[in-house]
Amino acid sequence: MKRLKKRYVLLTATGLLLTGGGVTVAHAAETEPATGGTPAAVDDTANLGRGLVSIRTDRGNFLSWRLLRSDPAGVTFTVYRDGVRIGTAPATNFTDAGAPANATYTVRPVTGGVETLAAEEPVRTLASSQDVPIQVPAGGTTPDGVAYTYAANDASVGDLDGDGAYEIVLKWDPSNAKDNSQSGYTGNVFIDAYELNGTRLWRIDLGRNIRAGAHYTQFQVFDYDGDGRAEVAMKTADGTRDGAGTVIGNASADHRNSSGYILAGPEFLTVFNGQTGRAMATVDYVPPRGNVSSWGDSYGNRVDRFLAGTAYLNGSYPSIIMARGYYTRTVVAAWDFRNGALTRKWTFDSNSSTNGSAWAGQGNHNLSIADVDADGRDEIVYGAIAIDDNGAGLWRTGQGHGDALHVGDLIPSRGGLEVFKVDEDGTKLAAYMADARTGAIIWSNPACGCDNGRGVSADIWSGSPGAESWSNAVDGLRNTSGANIGRKPSSANFVIWWDGDGQRELLDGTTIRKYGTSADTTLLSAGGVHSNNGTKATPSLQADILGDWREEVIWPTTNNTALRIYQTTEPTSISRVSLMQDRMYRAAVAWQNTAYNQPPHPSFAIG
Repeated sequence: MKRLKKRYVLLTATGLLLTGGGVTVAHAAETEPATGGTPAAVDDTANLGRGLVSIRTDRGNFLSWRLLRSDPAGVTFTVYRDGVRIGTAPATNFTDAGAPANATYTVRPVTGGVETLAAEEPVRTLASSQDVPIQVPAGGTTPDGVAYTYAANDASVGDLDGDGAYEIVLKWDPSNAKDNSQSGYTGNVFIDAYELNGTRLWRIDLGRNIRAGAHYTQFQVFDYDGDGRAEVAMKTADGTRDGAGTVIGNASADHRNSSGYILAGPEFLTVFNGQTGRAMATVDYVPPRGNVSSWGDSYGNRVDRFLAGTAYLNGSYPSIIMARGYYTRTVVAAWDFRNGALTRKWTFDSNSSTNGSAWAGQGNHNLSIADVDADGRDEIVYGAIAIDDNGAGLWRTGQGHGDALHVGDLIPSRGGLEVFKVDEDGTKLAAYMADARTGAIIWSNPACGCDNGRGVSADIWSGSPGAESWSNAVDGLRNTSGANIGRKPSSANFVIWWDGDGQRELLDGTTIRKYGTSADTTLLSAGGVHSNNGTKATPSLQADILGDWREEVIWPTTNNTALRIYQTTEPTSISRVSLMQDRMYRAAVAWQNTAYNQPPHPSFAIG
């Protein structure tokens, strides 16, 4: 398929001036962006292709492809092997029994007996999983003489070149990455972009003035300006070098103190061109750090706790969400990237007279984006509070900070979406289910006097309708009413649609298991790969990026020379539009890499 070339803006009224490695930074006021009329709608997933894959199994070659939102009802598909028609599929998967291992395939949709020509090149059969070669950055030595190396960490996807297929954006973390509570220097953080064949499109070096760790760099990959190609947005600083080698700010500045923290110097928000990695627009990061101690401590633990997301705040096009703080003060800023410029839409601040201290200290190590009030516009669920699409506080539960958060149609028998959250403060509810529209608590587990650090809500058992919920500090598996219905699963981490039914499976470390009332059954135990983020044991990415509506999982190989994409080879009779064409799920894939990673949820229930 022919690739489109993307034009990018070198200079805008509120953007980046690429001259001699310097940067002119905008100080944008809060206002709707000037677009010369009603802003054009942006659909990040409008141009998706079929995403056909073929994987070798002991039953033959297993084929899987996307059902698209644009497909008419009743569509079927004809399957071609090496250019010869071999069968018809009523769903979006097909097993070619007895086929040769080197076969290539195409599929063509059929509507009303009329077959549409395939628009994509034939797909070769993979031996099992798919490896995407990646290029490990060279290690280094910190100013205090400590050597470090690199490992592939969190990843995201976006159609960077507009060809209807996803590329991978990958974060490289040094071996001396730190939690905010830990002092010490870290190596630089790198962000790469790769085609699925391993071609590296670009590398961004965030520089010495961005510390490495789970809470510092939250990168968003999304088509913000509606040109059909995704951009990449993240926090930058003096010395960040874009994909073309141009430096943002002062290349020689070193704002690290003797403890390795960065508590001085300018902070920026930059949007990068997804095809080239070039900086397109840079503005001051909001909010600035100001007085470090005003965020809860004086040494730099709480001031540099960042979250990020992407939300359709006006229901028409996506905005960038950048946030700072959740233990005490919470500030969330919404930005539009339109016509080459970053414009701040609004800012929510728990310190403002409008909101007040009741909104402080309620944030999680993660957030979720969802249209909780069904008005077509997205809200930000920021732990124990929700922020409306206009930047005003919508509701708060008062249950404080926590480490895990799930938002979805968790109780299908009632209208709207729900929120399941676990809490760190032992005097608060250990976990609760709340109405996502109002924050009203539906059911809860009483305080446990402990930090309830992990919790999940998802439909994992067909014996109970809707989502089951469980957490580390609470016994049993809870149904949609909060009643204990049996054995707690073996993990409280990610969940994934993997086999052929409508329930999700358990994903923990490098293993996928099926929940059972007496024991969990292992479906995949991946070898030669590693999970990320220490005890969190998360994948680089879990998302519906290829094939039918079920999800893929990406782990780096043990030697960090490839990203290995695993896909289910189990047949299913369920035919459903790609999850990536559900706006809430697509936004969840964008925020998945934020701080303590959480699995994505769509806006509807499948099981």
